[in-house]
Amino acid sequence: MVDFALPEDLKMRIVELVGSDVKPTLVRDLTFCEHDFGNRLVLVLPESLSGVPINLKKRQSLTVRMIGPSLNVFDMTLSRSADGGHVLKDWRTVMQTEDFEEGDTVYLWSFKDPDDILWFVMHA
Repeated sequence: MVDFALPEDLKMRIVELVGSDVKPTLVRDLTFCEHDFGNRLVLVLPESLSGVPINLKKRQSLTVRMIGPSLNVFDMTLSRSADGGHVLKDWRTVMQTEDFEEGDTVYLWSFKDPDDILWFVMHA
């Protein structure tokens, strides 16, 4: 069974942002491509996260924000990938700032703020 417990400091950050509809989203191991070459994180997501529709069509995107384990906030772009999944762009900055390594298991949560902006919270 996967332990989807959210660290206390990240919970407090969500409370500060008046976040709602907090949901565990996915668990995955980072691959070599994502760590060394990619500026994108490929994700398989439902059509809605935390009450925010993400049923994007080709060439559509959505601005999202991410909180890393060190509580840094990153502006990112979520778009549709060629295979119908989703892609988080500007991933390299997150990898470098948060010191994620190939093979790290990362946990991704989602929530929305009072302005209905989609946020992700990631920790290893």
